[in-house]
Amino acid sequence: MFKKWEVIIIDIIYFGNVGDEELIRKDEKMNKQTYKMAQYNYEKAFCDEMCKINNIKIISLFQQEYFPKRKLFFFRKKHKYMNKEIEYIKYINIPFLKEFIYFIGTCIKIFYWNMNTSKANEKCIFLNLNYAPVSLAIVLMGKLFRIKKVITFTDLLSYTYADEKVKKMPIYKRCLIKPYIYLIKKLQENYDMYIFFSEPMNECINKFNKPYLVMEGIYNPEGINFKKVKKSNAIAYAGKLNREIGIQKILDVFKKINDKNLELWFLGNGDMKDEIKKASIINKNIKYFGYKNRQEVFEYLKMAKILINLRNPKDEYTKYSFPSKNFEYMVSASPVVTTRLEGIPKEYEKYMYVVEYDDDKIVKKIKELLNSDNIEIYNFGQRAREFILKNKNPYVQVKKIDQFLKNNMK
Repeated sequence: MFKKWEVIIIDIIYFGNVGDEELIRKDEKMNKQTYKMAQYNYEKAFCDEMCKINNIKIISLFQQEYFPKRKLFFFRKKHKYMNKEIEYIKYINIPFLKEFIYFIGTCIKIFYWNMNTSKANEKCIFLNLNYAPVSLAIVLMGKLFRIKKVITFTDLLSYTYADEKVKKMPIYKRCLIKPYIYLIKKLQENYDMYIFFSEPMNECINKFNKPYLVMEGIYNPEGINFKKVKKSNAIAYAGKLNREIGIQKILDVFKKINDKNLELWFLGNGDMKDEIKKASIINKNIKYFGYKNRQEVFEYLKMAKILINLRNPKDEYTKYSFPSKNFEYMVSASPVVTTRLEGIPKEYEKYMYVVEYDDDKIVKKIKELLNSDNIEIYNFGQRAREFILKNKNPYVQVKKIDQFLKNNMK
């Protein structure tokens, strides 16, 4: 443990999704996958603050679909970032060869970083996504040079590789998925510290009771417009439009509300997209706006009378994730109606309207809010916004991570 008066600087080599923002935006738009920018915004907020505290070298792990859907070669130059440069691992975009190059490239990056950093400072290798080729290199090089290894989990394999997702994969991937998952699980046991987005993750992953920190993420306000807008009589949902995260439930509840003056807005992309479009043809009050960037989505969130998120608490994955949309929802200052999920800490229940996973109870709560005093709803939304901006901003959250690292480096 370090003494309180010691000024400690850590040398960090960071592997994650931070990179050229235009590159990330372009890829997200092509795939219409909103989670990529959500991950990017979290990591950028982390790196922006961590650069002010410690010495950090950033290696970007830009992921894309294999050739021929994307280019055969990824030879990205260094990218300027604050007073530093972000480096990329160049690769040939073919299955297996790409992963092998990532493994070798990661080993080389760590080797040269270790050789060129001061021996006086503590060192750590920081991984922000559990990508097997990179993780394998980090575990091996970390042990070889006796460097502390830290990994962040924003969600778990049980959701990333759920059965319905595996079925849609190419045959070669389906054949390899079991040994791949086994490898990842073995690798994640070999880290020295963990950062989790929910408390139940610790029980699932940290089997050897190593130091860990729970934090739900970082709200990055960069580029967000907080000006007031005129409210619409609408319920809005923004994010993944997948069946397993409660989209059908939202449609069912809206049908039961049966209010001709109320609209239901959907923004995003997912396997329920076509069903939403069909529903919007039958019921003109259901609106599908498709994929929008973060700034555009936020304007819709501000305009909506109610924001909704109805995941089933019985689904196991809800224990092991914190919905990043909650930050955006709450900062919009529109009231949020959500089911009670184990992955969401109790402190958030003061700032959201929490309901049971029951159609009638959800309908009752929404009708109450629609008929509530506008000033009361406004004040509730403002308290939610202030809670996130004050307690989940980059400075506060990264300070927690920095202190956690320094408390556990020796």
